[in-house]
Amino acid sequence: MATALRLSIFLLIELLVLPLQVVAIAAYSIKLHRKNRPLGISGTAYEPFFGRLLMHAAGSRQDDVTFRIAPHLPALSPATAWSLTRTVSLACRCSGYRGWILAYPAERPSSLATMVNHRTHFFDRVLAEAVCPGREDPVRQVVILGAGWDCRAYGRLKESGARLFEVDTPRTQQAKREALTKAGVASDHVTFVETDFNQMSWLDALENRGFEPSHPTFILWEGVTMYLDDEAMRTTLRRVARFAPGSCIAFDFFSRELVRAEAPFVRLGKHIQRGMKFYGETFQFGVSTKVPARDHVRELLTSEGLALREYEPFGEERAQKMTLGGLVLALAQV
Repeated sequence: MATALRLSIFLLIELLVLPLQVVAIAAYSIKLHRKNRPLGISGTAYEPFFGRLLMHAAGSRQDDVTFRIAPHLPALSPATAWSLTRTVSLACRCSGYRGWILAYPAERPSSLATMVNHRTHFFDRVLAEAVCPGREDPVRQVVILGAGWDCRAYGRLKESGARLFEVDTPRTQQAKREALTKAGVASDHVTFVETDFNQMSWLDALENRGFEPSHPTFILWEGVTMYLDDEAMRTTLRRVARFAPGSCIAFDFFSRELVRAEAPFVRLGKHIQRGMKFYGETFQFGVSTKVPARDHVRELLTSEGLALREYEPFGEERAQKMTLGGLVLALAQV
């Protein structure tokens, strides 16, 4: 079946189920503001979660645990989760279409609409490579900083042999553990660590729970840096730089110009700032993406004792065109 025909069938089915999806999104928004936010539970954690949930529904990225915990998260319900996932699954299954926003991995260069897909694939890949049993020096610990609703620790990563830590704020972590329990997902192989990245040392909290800085460690830091102040960001990088040889940190960032709503992202930056009010959060940190952006990323890492291993931009960088941000894999140099 030609791609154009698949897309046409997909859009037709989506048009038919759109009223159900609109009701589900409205129900989610109401619960987010009336239940989720008053409890101090992360709202922005839902954005990457929805991306992975819909990719699973589309059949482009398998993530059973994400699907299972969705009905039990504070801002969702069984009816809301069903309405969002089953309708997308129906449209994809009947049409055979999984392109653009539901694709995994996302097409390169990525856009604002496909950024979550791109980010998800990048972190999936570098994490899988780090814990690969056939690797000469596989990491022995994996720390997911600001874990939110991330479910990687309950899939293939569970069989890697690495010790797994999830770090997040107390109320967000409590909500996740309750969702895992209600969904019947075992979590006894994960060490949960409570902290606040802007107020408490996450490393001290980790060490109190048995973390060993002398062991090669992979730090996964997805969707967090933009909400931190500059000192909290740099302090984290500086601490990882002192970890054992073979340790690394993978993180994403937004353009400093986008975060500050400066040229060439004045309009988009202001629009995103208004959108963040929905979650009651604001962007603070960014790395300049003035061409060449890789140099600014390398400068940040080097200043804190890390070495740049991989860099992928969000969008296409050319001549005077700046990107929206990027993805980084950095190595400790001790």
